Amino acid sequence: MKGRSLFGTLMFAVFFVFVLYQPLSAGWIIKSKTTSEFETTWNEMYLQNNLFKMVDGDHIFILNGNTRDFTFINVKENTFWKGNLDDFKKSMEEFFGKAMNDYSAQMEEAMKNLTPEQREMMKQYGANNPMLNKMQGSKAKRPVVEVVRTSEVMSLVKRSARKYIVKSDGKKLEEVWLAENMISKKDWNPEIFRELAESMRMGIASTDYEDSEQYWSLHKKGIPLKTIHFSENYQVIDEVVELIEKNLPPSTFLPPSNCKEVKLENVLQTME
Repeated sequence: MKGRSLFGTLMFAVFFVFVLYQPLSAGWIIKSKTTSEFETTWNEMYLQNNLFKMVDGDHIFILNGNTRDFTFINVKENTFWKGNLDDFKKSMEEFFGKAMNDYSAQMEEAMKNLTPEQREMMKQYGANNPMLNKMQGSKAKRPVVEVVRTSEVMSLVKRSARKYIVKSDGKKLEEVWLAENMISKKDWNPEIFRELAESMRMGIASTDYEDSEQYWSLHKKGIPLKTIHFSENYQVIDEVVELIEKNLPPSTFLPPSNCKEVKLENVLQTME
């Protein structure tokens, strides 16, 4: 696996915004990086007055928490799609639903020439594949998710952060360093970010523990300044490296003026 998925990066951004918003006199610019054994990537987030923008490589996401307007920009192609978050959720379902149907047809054709043993192996693979389960709407057993608050505290970007451990079915999957007690819903409804995260998961591989109430509740407690993700053979680290408080012009939350508006499927087809 090469680094974190686009969804994974978005999730880290979502969790940061989920808890950061307090009554603001100015906006925020949050710079963070993701490090794996393969590469290091960077992203920036902009927040102000219930508006959110994330710049992540070739993609930009802009979400208006007041109107539910959502803009999805492909920087490389210089194109964008804009619509309501509900339109985005519906389009994601349709786009990945078609992709699943095409994949199923290809698999059915390929399996005609397999031996019974090979067909059984393919069925097992499909049953254990989280992306296929998501796309097919399969009902998999939900894991037992445990979030452990530890006594370990450290300073990150000049803020005190406490270590939490996230376990799924007894296995440690994350260490989260959280800046606690900085929660306010006065200027932001964090549930809209959960909607966005769940929309991004439509047809994209994810781990079920991230869907749990326990996992989401953790990120209501404070700001995740650093998260270490554990897998079988590698680790991925998300961490905030800089926080800047300043007034942001309205143009911050608009697509570039020379960007061409296209259908959503044109933007999705370029996603990695």
